[in-house]
Amino acid sequence: MKKLLSTVGLLGLTLGAAVGQPPEPTPLVQQLIQQLGSEDFRTREKATADLENAGPAAIVPLRTALKSDDPEIRLRAAAILQKLQRAADSAERLTAPRLALDYQNVPLGVAFNDFRHRSGLPLTLDARQVADPFRRVTLRTGELPVWEALDAFCRAAGLQEQFCPDVELPKMPKTNRHYALPPIVPTAHNVPMVLVDDDGHSPRPLGDRRTAVRVLVLPPAFPGHRIQLGGEVTLCCDITPAPGVPWQGVATVKIHKLIDEAGRSGSGTCRLGSEEWAFGHEVVAFAGGRGAFLARRGVRIDATGHIIPIATLPNPRIVPLSLKLDTPRAKRLQRLEGAVVGEITAANQPLITVKEPTRSVGHRFEGPGDVQLNIQAFHTRGDHHALQLELAYPPPWLQNARRGRNPGGIWPEAPQPTSSGPTVRLHDATGSEIPAQFTHRFLDTVNNDERYVQTFSLVYAKNAGLPAQLVVMGTRSWVVEVPFVLENVPLP
Repeated sequence: MKKLLSTVGLLGLTLGAAVGQPPEPTPLVQQLIQQLGSEDFRTREKATADLENAGPAAIVPLRTALKSDDPEIRLRAAAILQKLQRAADSAERLTAPRLALDYQNVPLGVAFNDFRHRSGLPLTLDARQVADPFRRVTLRTGELPVWEALDAFCRAAGLQEQFCPDVELPKMPKTNRHYALPPIVPTAHNVPMVLVDDDGHSPRPLGDRRTAVRVLVLPPAFPGHRIQLGGEVTLCCDITPAPGVPWQGVATVKIHKLIDEAGRSGSGTCRLGSEEWAFGHEVVAFAGGRGAFLARRGVRIDATGHIIPIATLPNPRIVPLSLKLDTPRAKRLQRLEGAVVGEITAANQPLITVKEPTRSVGHRFEGPGDVQLNIQAFHTRGDHHALQLELAYPPPWLQNARRGRNPGGIWPEAPQPTSSGPTVRLHDATGSEIPAQFTHRFLDTVNNDERYVQTFSLVYAKNAGLPAQLVVMGTRSWVVEVPFVLENVPLP
């Protein structure tokens, strides 16, 4: 299975789409690339660091460097390109939506409904914990990132967010069967954000609210925090994507800098228990803890022998960090700096592009997400041309299993209809799509259903001429990083 999700090598890097039009490379960038192959180690290291700081201007020349005859240049260019491409993808796809607020002596309920509608956040106002829903709210701001706007609204309205370590699941209907359907593992988007009156005693959680994914360190009283002997602390964070961000989950959290109140440096790791998977261009550990939790949880059986469905699951927004401090009794951190590594997806993206496909018969092409295309034959029948193609891709259940969302964790999903996978389009020299029909479709599976393989013919009118381009379209995933910088962080 790991081989199925293995990296596609340097070719995969060349297939990644650049963010907009990158700046023109400077002669200095070209010079630094040549220095990657220097005989002096310090020169190579300095050139690597300078290229990592060069930004998008270095992306295109680094792609060219992947074809260098010098293996040292190829190896270092691939590593630098991965970092720069990830930074560019993150900056493009994690831009926070912005909104301006203007409430002048508006009743709380009216202001809350307006803010919820405009922000799109899954907000809930708990009437049992709001003393006066008719109190007035006055607030005027310029344009703010959505998470900063929420913080400003809560301050003006005298509200605070309530954080829970578990989420309740809807009750499953009772059946006469001796097994229960597994619950649907919730995602961070599905967890409601409950607002209650600010009690004036609980400190507001510190966080980084600049991007579309909010990173909060939960207050010291949060029940998920743990203190262990030897200076180890489990610190829980709330990591929540903004509406509309196709966030699939947290892979890990990197801690770059940790300084306690005594000025001593510490270390930290992410405590998401899951196995490692090869994804994109590196091996990452995805948050399979949700699915693993289902397997570890004990089964309860009632007096009649029926399984009692579980009522709660761990909150998917809560991510625990394991911190190692050199000051065992430290009460706060001077600085906590790092990055959340996660996955986002987007549908209808170009995965593989083949120019003049009729001249590529017998060739195999690879694209992101382990999608493979084989152009098997090209022939003409009467008034029509036909391209015979083989398209292979991982099934949806395997992607869900990697993210810890496989329903039940045992049985794969039923085979999907052929229309649910990647699609193939033909374009002429002007870029217009050539109308084509799919015929003789055949769907097969290999390696214990770990890959779907479609074999089909793409038939189009002969008078359309030979296609200038063939494009495989489908869902594409990116590994992105959400940076965060927190200061004066209280510890449990």
